Amino acid sequence: MHIQFGPFASFCLVFFVTLLSIVTVGLFVVLAIALTKMQQQVTKLTDKLEPIIVKASATLDTMQRITTNVGEKADVILTRGEELTENLSHKVENTADVVQETVTTPLINLSSLLAGVSRGFSVWGAMQGFGKNGAGAGKTMRTETPQPK
Repeated sequence: MHIQFGPFASFCLVFFVTLLSIVTVGLFVVLAIALTKMQQQVTKLTDKLEPIIVKASATLDTMQRITTNVGEKADVILTRGEELTENLSHKVENTADVVQETVTTPLINLSSLLAGVSRGFSVWGAMQGFGKNGAGAGKTMRTETPQPK
């Protein structure tokens, strides 16, 4: 089967096929130009961003080193603080023991002694006053109060 077209139909068919081919080639050319321009813009952006990325990377490296250094120093400070607290605690306990042994105990003994001496003077003074009246010289003093009858 062989189909024949008239001269006008053949012309229209050739015209539309040629037109579509030209449009397709034109679209490919436009697409190629657009891709080239996009590649140039991406290259420009990459060139602009590359120094920023390098600086950011260097800054992040510096921050990481600083953070590590600060962390290590914080550990040292905490360890020293803990040791200082323990030493201070032992010194306070030792000082409290020394104060207890050298100050508090003798003060308690001195207080007891002073109370005894005070009571002795009080009794001696009362006895001296009892003898001055003349009544009952040489008698022992009564410590009980007389009960009313």
